[in-house]
Amino acid sequence: MPRLRWPAILAGVALSVASTLLSAAVLPPIPAAVASFFGLFVSGLLAGKLAVGARVYHGAVVGAGYVICEALGVVPGGGYLADPVSETVAVIVSDALRIAVAALGGWSARGLAGAEPPPGASSSDTDRGR
Repeated sequence: MPRLRWPAILAGVALSVASTLLSAAVLPPIPAAVASFFGLFVSGLLAGKLAVGARVYHGAVVGAGYVICEALGVVPGGGYLADPVSETVAVIVSDALRIAVAALGGWSARGLAGAEPPPGASSSDTDRGR
């Protein structure tokens, strides 16, 4: 498993929670749900940008952190369904989608991270070791 950069993950989770709470306070329910997915994408992007490597993994961990915050009641969850089986399926699908959106944000950070030296390159030919 790749080494995790916890400051990147915590920054991503904090941003996702803040954006969800802000959108839930300001927007009606449907746009707030869309805004929470956008916030998760941007949070995964932030974590991927701050991480040295394994950007998708960092984004996915941000999504998992958000799901944990949702389970603990820190951020508002979705509505409840009458059928317990439908409710369980809806929770599993929505949580998997949240993690996937945050991982996609982490993957998108690869283009924003700038040029990285190829493996085995010295710092003298990349002008980064000063």
